[in-house]
Amino acid sequence: ALVRSYEALVVRGLGLDRFPELHDSYFGNYRRVVYLVQRHDDALLQRAHAIAAGLGLPLEVRFTGYGGLEARLLAALAAPPAAG
Repeated sequence: ALVRSYEALVVRGLGLDRFPELHDSYFGNYRRVVYLVQRHDDALLQRAHAIAAGLGLPLEVRFTGYGGLEARLLAALAAPPAAG
Protein backbone atom coordinates (compact mmCIF):
# COMPACT_ATOMS: atom_id res chain seq x y z
CA ALA A 1 0.00 0.00 0.00
CA LEU A 2 1.23 3.46 -0.83
CA VAL A 3 0.25 4.57 2.67
CA ARG A 4 2.79 2.12 4.12
CA SER A 5 5.63 3.22 1.85
CA TYR A 6 4.73 6.90 1.34
CA GLU A 7 7.98 8.24 2.81
CA ALA A 8 10.18 6.03 0.64
CA LEU A 9 8.22 6.18 -2.60
CA VAL A 10 6.86 9.71 -2.55
CA VAL A 11 8.88 11.87 -0.16
CA ARG A 12 12.32 10.41 -0.88
CA GLY A 13 11.42 9.09 -4.33
CA LEU A 14 10.39 12.52 -5.60
CA GLY A 15 13.19 14.24 -3.70
CA LEU A 16 10.87 16.20 -1.42
CA ASP A 17 13.11 15.43 1.54
CA ARG A 18 15.96 17.25 -0.21
CA PHE A 19 13.96 19.80 -2.22
CA PRO A 20 10.77 20.66 -0.28
CA GLU A 21 10.20 23.64 -2.58
CA LEU A 22 9.04 21.12 -5.22
CA HIS A 23 5.95 20.31 -3.16
CA ASP A 24 3.72 22.81 -4.96
CA SER A 25 5.06 21.77 -8.36
CA TYR A 26 4.03 18.18 -7.68
CA PHE A 27 0.83 18.68 -5.69
CA GLY A 28 -0.32 22.22 -6.45
CA ASN A 29 -3.23 21.09 -8.63
CA TYR A 30 -4.43 18.31 -6.32
CA ARG A 31 -7.82 18.84 -4.67
CA ARG A 32 -7.96 15.82 -2.36
CA VAL A 33 -6.24 12.59 -1.34
CA VAL A 34 -8.26 9.44 -2.04
CA TYR A 35 -7.48 6.42 0.12
CA LEU A 36 -8.85 3.16 -1.32
CA VAL A 37 -9.32 0.74 1.58
CA GLN A 38 -9.44 -3.02 1.03
CA ARG A 39 -9.60 -3.95 4.72
CA HIS A 40 -10.04 -1.73 7.74
CA ASP A 41 -6.81 -0.89 9.58
CA ASP A 42 -6.86 1.97 12.10
CA ALA A 43 -3.10 2.54 11.91
CA LEU A 44 -3.15 2.89 8.12
CA LEU A 45 -6.19 5.16 8.28
CA GLN A 46 -4.40 7.42 10.78
CA ARG A 47 -1.36 7.44 8.49
CA ALA A 48 -3.55 8.39 5.50
CA HIS A 49 -5.00 11.28 7.53
CA ALA A 50 -1.47 12.42 8.43
CA ILE A 51 -0.34 12.26 4.79
CA ALA A 52 -3.34 14.27 3.62
CA ALA A 53 -2.81 16.83 6.38
CA GLY A 54 0.86 17.10 5.42
CA LEU A 55 -0.19 17.83 1.86
CA GLY A 56 -2.77 20.34 3.09
CA LEU A 57 -5.57 18.37 1.39
CA PRO A 58 -8.79 16.75 2.55
CA LEU A 59 -8.86 12.97 2.77
CA GLU A 60 -11.56 10.96 1.01
CA VAL A 61 -11.78 7.34 2.15
CA ARG A 62 -13.46 4.76 -0.11
CA PHE A 63 -13.89 1.16 0.98
CA THR A 64 -13.30 -1.10 -2.01
CA GLY A 65 -12.81 -4.44 -0.31
CA TYR A 66 -11.44 -7.38 -2.27
CA GLY A 67 -14.69 -8.40 -3.95
CA GLY A 68 -15.38 -8.00 -7.61
CA LEU A 69 -11.85 -8.42 -8.92
CA GLU A 70 -12.26 -12.04 -10.00
CA ALA A 71 -15.57 -11.35 -11.75
CA ARG A 72 -14.12 -8.37 -13.61
CA LEU A 73 -11.05 -10.31 -14.72
CA LEU A 74 -13.18 -13.18 -16.00
CA ALA A 75 -15.44 -10.75 -17.87
CA ALA A 76 -12.42 -9.04 -19.42
CA LEU A 77 -10.97 -12.36 -20.53
CA ALA A 78 -14.31 -13.45 -22.03
CA ALA A 79 -14.86 -10.22 -23.96
CA PRO A 80 -14.02 -10.22 -27.66
CA PRO A 81 -10.81 -8.39 -28.55
CA ALA A 82 -11.22 -4.72 -29.35
CA ALA A 83 -11.05 -3.84 -33.02
CA GLY A 84 -8.07 -1.88 -33.97
